[in-house]
Amino acid sequence: MSDEITPEAPEAAGDAPAAAAPPEAPARARRLRRRARLADQPRIPIEVELIGLAAGGRAVGRAPDGRVVFVERALPGERVLAEIKRNEPSYIEAATVEVRQAAPGRVKPPCPYFGQCGGCQLQHADYALQLELKTAVVAEQLRRIGRFEAALLAPMLGMADPWGYRNHARFTVRRNGDVGFMQQGSHRFLRIDECLIAHPLVNQTLRAVQGRTMQTAQLSVRVGEHTGDVLVQPRLRWRPGRSRHLASGQQTYEEELGEARFRVSASAFFQVNTRQAERLAALVLERVRAAHPQVVVDAYGGVGTFAALLAPHVARVLTIEQSAAAGNDAAVNLAAHENVERRVGSVEALLPELEPSPDVAIVDPPRVGLQPVVVQALINSRVRRLVYVSCDPATLARDLRMLVDGGFALTDVQPVDMFPHTQHIECIATLDRAAAA
Repeated sequence: MSDEITPEAPEAAGDAPAAAAPPEAPARARRLRRRARLADQPRIPIEVELIGLAAGGRAVGRAPDGRVVFVERALPGERVLAEIKRNEPSYIEAATVEVRQAAPGRVKPPCPYFGQCGGCQLQHADYALQLELKTAVVAEQLRRIGRFEAALLAPMLGMADPWGYRNHARFTVRRNGDVGFMQQGSHRFLRIDECLIAHPLVNQTLRAVQGRTMQTAQLSVRVGEHTGDVLVQPRLRWRPGRSRHLASGQQTYEEELGEARFRVSASAFFQVNTRQAERLAALVLERVRAAHPQVVVDAYGGVGTFAALLAPHVARVLTIEQSAAAGNDAAVNLAAHENVERRVGSVEALLPELEPSPDVAIVDPPRVGLQPVVVQALINSRVRRLVYVSCDPATLARDLRMLVDGGFALTDVQPVDMFPHTQHIECIATLDRAAAA
């Protein structure tokens, strides 16, 4: 499940910082340096007619030589003049510089940083159009990767007010105390004074620290929309004469979803859109309870969100979580529920041998989806209903195909717009064993 979506780090969030750089870090650093060099070179123009939207929020067209062109800040149905940012043998990446024929749903992006920070990809589309385009992305991934019919897909559930929803933001801090993001595709700093998709408490904190801190390079702000709690990390040091007496260095904050209250540690995962998280959780619970289960396993259980909400409605809940920070929070959040049993470890290690055997499973994996051993464990299990929460339509489609080939039947896919104005998409898929018989 997706958490922190910051420019140039779409899904680094929710997990504790790694103790060491991954093996691919040097190669990624070289790619970033190459992109930074390319950003300073003269751009080659290309005129493109766009015919669709790809995963990642970029419109898709064809170059005169037949190569696929991915264009930032463009929409299907438009003709744009773009500048080539990346020229590969099989595809081209480009950015719009002039819209020569606009799509009916194009709007003026309200954010002055749009196209610079990289945090939003779709502000130039009317919100109703955003929902249509994202639903079409899910449909295409299900069709192309999973070989599923479009009839299984419901329209995306949007927000009444798609602004000011993000309860978690991470910023870069410069030596002079300026706070902002790194510009998209470069190492240049971009000062940010307000983020339109961030919760008002996040922006209030940003204003309080802007230009006033010292001796920190990163700033993380997390807020509880229903509780008013604010967590600011790290503990801040103030520039002489510029203190705003803002509390910082908190280790946890609290938030409420439905009837449950959750403690969340600074490094633990929690959904960044509280309003849509409540909606998503209600849909998951509805699908689980409809199967009348006795034992439910909440794999990738995190801080205990689904387990706490489910506990009053089912006989027994088993949770699996590997993260130490999330596990500590789950111990607190689930302490009052005697019918919830926590298992500590990886899903791939614990699920195959899980006892008692669950008859309904919830899986909410990270962006990479399910490990093959987890897919096989679900196929071999006695689970008769599976509720799959996904933050990546491509890996969802891949895993659904393997599960269906293994004996499940896909009954529905419900996308939920957890991240308005961005490329990111959340889905809930329901699979039933009985329907496959």
